Amino acid sequence: MRNLRYFTFERNKYFYGKLLSVDDLESEQRYMNDKRRIINRFVHGTGVVCGMNVVPVDDITISVEMGLALDFAGREIMIEHPVTKKLSMIDGFEEYTETDVENSYLYLCVEYDEKEKEPVHSITGSKAGNEQKTEYNKYEEGYHLYLTAQEPENEELFGSALYEETKTIYWQNGVRIKQTVPKYVRGNHEFELKISVENLGQQNPISFHYDLGLTCIQGEDVVSISFDETEFSKAKRYEVTRKFKTNAVSGADARLAVVEGSFKLEIGKIPMRAEAMGTSAVHIISGNVKQELMDRYYRGAMEEIVKNTYQQSIYLARISVIRAGEIYVIDGVESMPFDQYLYNNILAGAMNRLALTEEEYRGMPVQSVDREGGGKPEIADAAAGLKIATGSVVIDLGIGGDTGQKFFSEEIPHGLGLGVVHILLGEAYGLRENSSIVFGAPGIFEEKKRAIKVQLAAKVDVEKGMFRIGVCCLEPTSECKLKVHWTAVKDGQELLREKEEVIMQIKPDMLNLSIRDTYYFEAVIGQNAESRVKWSVREQDGGTIDKNGMYTAPNRAGVYEIIAESMDNPKQRASTLVVVRDV
Repeated sequence: MRNLRYFTFERNKYFYGKLLSVDDLESEQRYMNDKRRIINRFVHGTGVVCGMNVVPVDDITISVEMGLALDFAGREIMIEHPVTKKLSMIDGFEEYTETDVENSYLYLCVEYDEKEKEPVHSITGSKAGNEQKTEYNKYEEGYHLYLTAQEPENEELFGSALYEETKTIYWQNGVRIKQTVPKYVRGNHEFELKISVENLGQQNPISFHYDLGLTCIQGEDVVSISFDETEFSKAKRYEVTRKFKTNAVSGADARLAVVEGSFKLEIGKIPMRAEAMGTSAVHIISGNVKQELMDRYYRGAMEEIVKNTYQQSIYLARISVIRAGEIYVIDGVESMPFDQYLYNNILAGAMNRLALTEEEYRGMPVQSVDREGGGKPEIADAAAGLKIATGSVVIDLGIGGDTGQKFFSEEIPHGLGLGVVHILLGEAYGLRENSSIVFGAPGIFEEKKRAIKVQLAAKVDVEKGMFRIGVCCLEPTSECKLKVHWTAVKDGQELLREKEEVIMQIKPDMLNLSIRDTYYFEAVIGQNAESRVKWSVREQDGGTIDKNGMYTAPNRAGVYEIIAESMDNPKQRASTLVVVRDV
C-alpha cells in the first residue's frame, strides 16, 4: 500500500494448473486496493469523514478522538481509540522549539502509515552464522501523528480552492495579512474582498494601511485599505470586508494589486519597516458561476489529482503555544483549521433538505391545513426592529365540544429561534381564506354568522422554538373544526442580546514580566470593570496577587496562570497567562 500510482490495472487470470507465486498474490492485493483507492480519491475526495476532533486536556496535553479519514491517495486512516498525548511527546515538537519561526502556531497532522508485524522464519532464506532469515507475516495499517509549523503546500486539496482564491500579501513581525476573493464573478455584478489579519504573538496593537490598484472594477482606480486592532475585541484573527463591482465585460480578470510602497505598518504606534505585495484576480464570466465552477472542475480535476502524488497530510488542529525557554503552555486549540472535511451521502442529504426547508420558510406564503397542525410561518422584519412570523392552524374538535372542554394543537414551529416570543391569537369565522377573524374577547361582535365562543391560549417552549395552541369552549358547539390565526413577535434587540454572551475577561490577556516585577490586572465583565473579584495564582510558587489585582512575579522564570472569579456570580470566571523571564 505504499505505492501511489492509480493505474494501470492488471488482475490475475486463473486457470487449472496455474502456479501461484508471491508476485501473483501481491498483484491480487494490489488490484483490489488500487480499485478501492481510486474510488475513494476521485469520488469521495480527501479529508476527515467523521471524528478526529482535537481537544485540550490540560495546559500541556491534547486528546485526538477516534475517527475515519481518507488521505490524498485514497487510503483509509482509522483512529480506533482516543489518543491522549503531551505535546512534547509528539513527533516534530523538538524541531519546532529549536527553530526561530514567525508564528506561535503548531499544526497537528495525521498521515497514513503501515508497518510489518508477526516475524516468522523464512524457509527460503540462507543462514548467516547461527541466525536464520526472518520475514514478517503481515502489514498492520495505521496512522502517524506529528507536529509541524508549516502550512499545507497544496491548497487545491481543499474544497474552498474551487471557488475562491487566497493570497498572503504580508507575513513578518508576527503579523500575517491575507486577501481572499471569489474565483468567478459575472460581469456587472458585486463581489466581496475579505482581508484576514492574524496576530501571531504581538502584545501591542497592530495597525496598517495600504492602497489597492483596481483593474476591470467599477469606480475609482485606487482604493485605500486600513485596519486598527484597537477597534476590535482582542483576538488572534480578524476579518474585514470590502465590496466591489466588476465592469460589464466577459473573459477578463478583475485585479486587486497592492500598490508598491503604499504599505505602512505600526505595532504599538511604532512604525515598522515592512513591504506588502500581491495581486488577487477574479475571473469575469458571462454565464452562471456554479456552472462555470463545475465545468472547470470536470476539465481539470483528473490532471490535478494524478499529478499530486507526493505525501500530503491531513491537518487536524491548529495549536497556539506560549513558550518560555523549555516551558510551554497550550493557549488554544482550533480543530480542522483548513476545513478538510468530507460529506457522506447521509449528511449531504440532510444539509440539502435543510437548505430547501429554509428556502421555503423565506419565500412561501402562509398556508392552512385541514388537520391538527400548522402551515409554514411567514417571517418578516418589522420597521421597529421586530421579528414577526404569521401562520394559521386548523384544530380538530371531533364531533363538537361541551362547555369547558379543551382541545390542543400539535407543536408549531414559529421560526423565530429560541427565547421569549409573544403570540397573538385570532379565531376565524370559518375555514375559508376570506373568513373574518376575531381577536380578543369572544361575544363582543354579535353577527348572524359568528365565531364559536371559545377562549384561546398559547404555550411557548422557549428552549425548542415552538408553541402549542389551547382552546376551551365557553358554550356547547357542534362545529367539528376551528381555524386559528397566529402571529409570533420577537424583539430584534432581544435577538442581539441572545447572541451576545457576557463573559469575564482579564486585561491584559497575556503579559511578559521580569522576575519580581509587579503589574496591576483588571477584570472586566462585558464593557464594565468588575471590582468584587477574588484573585489567585494557580501555581503554588507562581508569585502573589492581592485583592486589588496587583501581581508580583516570583523569583524564577516560568509560565504562570492568573485566575479571577466574580464574588457575585461564581460562574463568571477568567484566566490569563504571565510569562516570567530571567532577564
